Amino acid sequence: MTWQQQDASYHQQSRQHWLSVLACAPYEQVISHWNTLGLDPECEVIRQPEIGLARIQGRVGGTGSRFNFADTTVTRAAIRLADGTTGYGYLQGRNKHHALLIAIADGLLQQRDYHDQLQAQLVAPLASLVKQQHEQVAKQMASTKVDFFTVVRGEDE
Repeated sequence: MTWQQQDASYHQQSRQHWLSVLACAPYEQVISHWNTLGLDPECEVIRQPEIGLARIQGRVGGTGSRFNFADTTVTRAAIRLADGTTGYGYLQGRNKHHALLIAIADGLLQQRDYHDQLQAQLVAPLASLVKQQHEQVAKQMASTKVDFFTVVRGEDE
């Protein structure tokens, strides 16, 4: 049993977090942080990066019935490290190099020898950057918010 399997639910949440951060961070930032690590692991590409479509669903009122909203491009890749660990990379958009880099980082993040280093030097700084970007978008959206209200006329009472 690997160290990640000891607490599967924690590992799943942690893995979802780092995959989300790596996918949402700008490629230029990901590659910049990756290059500072100086890692070049031996790996086999088991799924070449490929571009496809994914359907986006919405919900009426955010909680109602689902409906198909739109399609978006996604890129995915998969690798196998020398020790057999499999890494996957998915992201919205059409950047094959980014998807492959996410897959490599995912594989290494699952290994005890690299996990802490990658969390500290890759995931944490990128998570901070992604959080700042989301806050900036939220601030811009809040500045355009319009509150609607209804005025009750006296004779309608």
